[in-house]
Amino acid sequence: MQKVDRNSERHQHILKAFQAAVGEGNVSDSPATVNAYYGDWLPPKTLGMSVPPEFVVLPDGTMETQAVVKICNRFKVPFIPVGSNQWSLTSAPNRPGTVIIDPKRMGSILEIDEKNMYAVIEPLTTLAQLHAEANKRGLYIGSPEASAQSSAMAGHLFQGMWGVGHRLGVAYRNILGLEWVLPNGEILRTGSFSQDADCGFWGEGPGPDLRGMLRGYAGAMGGVGVVTRMAVKLHPYPGPKVWPCEGRIPNQTSTLPEDRFKWYLVKYNSLEEAVKFMYEVGKAEIGGVVQKWPTVYYIWWWANSNEEYWETWKKRVFQDNVKNAVGVCLWGFTSSKQLEYEKRVLEDIIKETGGKSVSQEVFDMWVPRTANNWIRDTNGSRMMRPSGTFLALRLPTDTLQSSIGVCKLGYEWVNKFTPPILDSDGPDWIGGYDFGHFGFAETDFPVEKRAEDLGDLMNKLLAMTKEDLQHGIENGVGPFLGGGYHAMAGPVFKYDKLLKGIKKAIDPNVVSNPPNNYPIE
Repeated sequence: MQKVDRNSERHQHILKAFQAAVGEGNVSDSPATVNAYYGDWLPPKTLGMSVPPEFVVLPDGTMETQAVVKICNRFKVPFIPVGSNQWSLTSAPNRPGTVIIDPKRMGSILEIDEKNMYAVIEPLTTLAQLHAEANKRGLYIGSPEASAQSSAMAGHLFQGMWGVGHRLGVAYRNILGLEWVLPNGEILRTGSFSQDADCGFWGEGPGPDLRGMLRGYAGAMGGVGVVTRMAVKLHPYPGPKVWPCEGRIPNQTSTLPEDRFKWYLVKYNSLEEAVKFMYEVGKAEIGGVVQKWPTVYYIWWWANSNEEYWETWKKRVFQDNVKNAVGVCLWGFTSSKQLEYEKRVLEDIIKETGGKSVSQEVFDMWVPRTANNWIRDTNGSRMMRPSGTFLALRLPTDTLQSSIGVCKLGYEWVNKFTPPILDSDGPDWIGGYDFGHFGFAETDFPVEKRAEDLGDLMNKLLAMTKEDLQHGIENGVGPFLGGGYHAMAGPVFKYDKLLKGIKKAIDPNVVSNPPNNYPIE
């Protein structure tokens, strides 16, 4: 573990500078605090890849954040901006002297414009918080499988594959205006924020659209500074103003009004048939949620305890019922008549494609307790419970058809390395987006959380990524590894000079979460 000399002259100079910028009570270098900021359920801490930060700083607003970033540049110390801090793969410090910029004092919804359907949020505004306030106004926003307790801003800047993507597409398309502290300490405002600081309805221009610098496939991983304010698009919502929930945690159920929402779980004999069904639903332009979940997801989200998870798994309650099943939630956006129309269309599609409903017993177990997590997720964090972590294999965004091959390669890999991969029974997740115009495939599985097992599997994943790159294949895993991946993939796909040039221009001192998003040292 890193040893920090808190009595050194340099350390004290930096500490006093931060205290002057944000207040004495908003900076910490105590072991109890910094040791809480360098790892979570992901592999870095287990594998000894991360170290505690030297300081944790809590700025309030854009100006204090700018002051913190300028101090980091003055003393040449790296900083990492975090949101809800659930993702340590690229947000855990990997070098001594790092500063964590935590937005705990920036968690407000600054504005909700009902007429123009957008909200202005701060970095720690959660998706649940934003979803709840939007619902009161007849509006909504999606929620990724990271769960709605995560940062709404981070969810837009990162991957953004959320449950309602069938209708809304991916989250980063919702980004409108930004207020953004660049790594060099300058402030950049985009969209309508660049013209009117009180209005966030517009995301384009003027001039080049700079949102792509933050996005890419998996975001910039904190490598291009700190976004302190964001306007995001909201969408019409036909549901109740208060989210329906009964019971006490963890035994809660959620049932949306039956005259506006209807869930189906439709199973097929093969993955190919399931994907054909997803295409047909997209062509009909019906539904709010269309997802092909892996078997393991059903029990991950459903089980209230680790014991219940494994006991249910051994009984094969879900495995024999939901393999190659697709979940569809129809929404009556305009009226109950629309829902009745969509029911008739969907039931015709099910009949034409040879689909069958899952058993009523499984439907009644799963839908009231779990299905609505794909509208406002609260159970995603249960993914880590069976083994303390999970890994993912190949995460490309492409056509729904291409997702079939991705998942089948995943089966082979999982079967080959089980154990230490734990039972997961064909872990194939396929999300349909933009009415089936593109898809997202992912293979998720629990794995023994021992350093030797994790390290071995991580090395095999990296070797697979390198091999794919040699053949000009982008398998989707790499971007989640951050800058090191881009150093390998950039020359193959001819974007390395562009990414390196941007990084050098806005981060000359290489202080914004090095080596992300491109290692230029």
